[in-house]
Amino acid sequence: MKKYAEPLLQGVPETEAVYTNAQRLLGLLSHVTPLDKELIPKNSILREFVGGSAFKEAL
Repeated sequence: MKKYAEPLLQGVPETEAVYTNAQRLLGLLSHVTPLDKELIPKNSILREFVGGSAFKEAL
C-alpha cells in the first residue's frame, strides 16, 4: 500500500489542517519496504485495494 499512499500524502499542501498528520504518516512509511503487487496472492484481501482480485464483484 506504500506506493499508493505516499504520493497522496506528499500532495497534501502545507496549508491544509491535515498536513501534520500526512507528514507523520510519511515518516512511518519511510520504515516500510514496498512490496511488488505481483507478490500479493490473487485471493488476498489486499487485492481489494490494489486490484487484480481473483473474486468477481457480486451483483
